[in-house]
Amino acid sequence: MLWISYIIAIYKDPGSPPPNFEPRPGQWRRWCKKCQNYKPERAHHCKTCKKCVLMMDHHCPWTANCVGHANTPHFLRFLLWVMYTNGQCCYYLWLRLLQYWEDRALPIYMVSKTTLTITIVLTLLSMFVEFSVGTLTLRFFYGIMFTGMSQIERWEWDRIESQHTTPRFYDKLSKNFKTIFGKDLPSSKHWAAASRVSNVERPFVDLDEIVFPYDINPWTNLINAFGYPWSWILPFGQPRGDGLTWQKDELLELDNDDISSMPWPPDLSHDDKEGNEGLRDIDIVDENNEIALRRRMVSQDQSSRMTSREEWTNGYGEGLSDFGVDVE
Repeated sequence: MLWISYIIAIYKDPGSPPPNFEPRPGQWRRWCKKCQNYKPERAHHCKTCKKCVLMMDHHCPWTANCVGHANTPHFLRFLLWVMYTNGQCCYYLWLRLLQYWEDRALPIYMVSKTTLTITIVLTLLSMFVEFSVGTLTLRFFYGIMFTGMSQIERWEWDRIESQHTTPRFYDKLSKNFKTIFGKDLPSSKHWAAASRVSNVERPFVDLDEIVFPYDINPWTNLINAFGYPWSWILPFGQPRGDGLTWQKDELLELDNDDISSMPWPPDLSHDDKEGNEGLRDIDIVDENNEIALRRRMVSQDQSSRMTSREEWTNGYGEGLSDFGVDVE
């Protein structure tokens, strides 16, 4: 079963958007210049596979394949079979070592030094594999079950958590809020502490107002990602849904007109194939009765104190490209 699950994890396509895909109303319109198609919600373009992947989690070097919507169950089964098989090997290796310990009083010529050395090395190696694969499995499984997030979405949440009090994040969210709902973002609820530089209070976004929309409950999260329970142990069990649209918390509706109802992530933006969203702002400023045309590159805004999405790294030093996402 280990090899069957491994082969399926290698060759099972994670899923890609169909040609001429059109995002639903209320979702970001993200145009992929390389695929010449719009990306569905939760999809990303893999720099290794050279295609957009539905609900992309990461690109796995072990399988030389992306982990996405259609092969998430197969990848988890592969990890579980690795842990089970390697655990069996580790168990019998420890029994062999215990036997060597019980026979420690025997003359040295009755013990094969080569066999003993190989047993010790393989025991240490199997323990390392069990720990590393177990850590990955727990991280992967816990994220999906208890947060509903892929590893990329967990990274996005950490990024927002570290930047939600910055002026640039507030400005970006205000602009997106007006784009989605057609009105200004309410700013009277929360205010930041006085600025150390100017001693002027400024509005900021409370993290409690930002909600990950695809986290329903642990049981539903499991079914959405891995399919119904009767298929979990089957080698060809499939997830639920088509990967193009996703169930959301029923309390998060567009007519709520609040931050929690915005598309994920809320600080992204529309990126239509005809547009150049986010490249530059052109402001006309009236100063001393003179009209000045000021151009500034958004990516070079030194006053923002906020690292760009493409450059930000989490506490493990992981950037968006480390998960296989094409950030160009």
